[in-house]
Amino acid sequence: MLYAITLNYGSEPDILGAYVDAHKLWLGEMIKKGHVIFAGPLQNKPGGFILATASDSHILENEIERDPFVRFGLVSVDIAVIEPAICSTHFLREWAGEAKAL
Repeated sequence: MLYAITLNYGSEPDILGAYVDAHKLWLGEMIKKGHVIFAGPLQNKPGGFILATASDSHILENEIERDPFVRFGLVSVDIAVIEPAICSTHFLREWAGEAKAL
């Protein structure tokens, strides 16, 4: 299953900056575990976005709780489950599930 995760900053930039390296380290671990597909800051909005995959939402939620931004209450988190219906042929089949490739 795919998950659209939005992190909404709830702290001042200097406070977030103190934890950004730890947050990036966590993201790297999540990529190596195969959970994070991509991540980055949102333009024109104070927050970030993560596209993730996991076989179980509880596993993903537990992993998100490890993010220093989340653990120290610097962001609020919104998780939306995505059920792919169509996708590019360039998108990995394992992420797209039963989506029709175009």
